[in-house]
Amino acid sequence: MVTLKEAIDDLLDPRRLSVEEAVDRHFVRAFRQRTNGTWEDRAAFVARIAELRGVIERVTVTVLDELVDGQRYAERHVIDVVQRDGTRAIQEVSLFAERAPDGRFVRLEEMTLKLEDEDLQGEKQP
Repeated sequence: MVTLKEAIDDLLDPRRLSVEEAVDRHFVRAFRQRTNGTWEDRAAFVARIAELRGVIERVTVTVLDELVDGQRYAERHVIDVVQRDGTRAIQEVSLFAERAPDGRFVRLEEMTLKLEDEDLQGEKQP
């Protein structure tokens, strides 16, 4: 069974797989995601990942909690994103998910909490 960290690593590192290959590896065709109350379908998810790949320099995911119960999956992580322009954002993400029998994600519902943002000079932003 795949973990969300493994999926994020494949999704956001263009040296590993193409966007479509990464999405196909970790998400079913009918995949849907809700982030902070807003739903998007697989096509919108793929477009967002492609856009993120164009601006992200580095991503670090630190898993804080992870629970698997059959096809149900829950996880909490901190994601540290550095963009090519030097902007850095750190968020805590809590999520619940459903997985298909083959382990790929069917649905993700997540809430994010901004922990910190920094500008190019390393100054914290509100």
